[in-house]
Amino acid sequence: MYHGATDPHMTGFVNWPCKQDLYRVKFAVDEMLKNAGSFVGEAEWLEEQEKQKMWKALNERTMG
Repeated sequence: MYHGATDPHMTGFVNWPCKQDLYRVKFAVDEMLKNAGSFVGEAEWLEEQEKQKMWKALNERTMG
């Protein structure tokens, strides 16, 4: 799905349905996470993931 959504050799006619599939997966996972309970250490883990994501974006910005 990801390759189909991002392939620069394909047209939007092909890419868009693949991206729609990615959105469907995202929406399904979001719903499952919403219905799952909260756990000890979860907030800290999520915060750490966000920090890592931020550092990656900053490094890509300064390196690229």
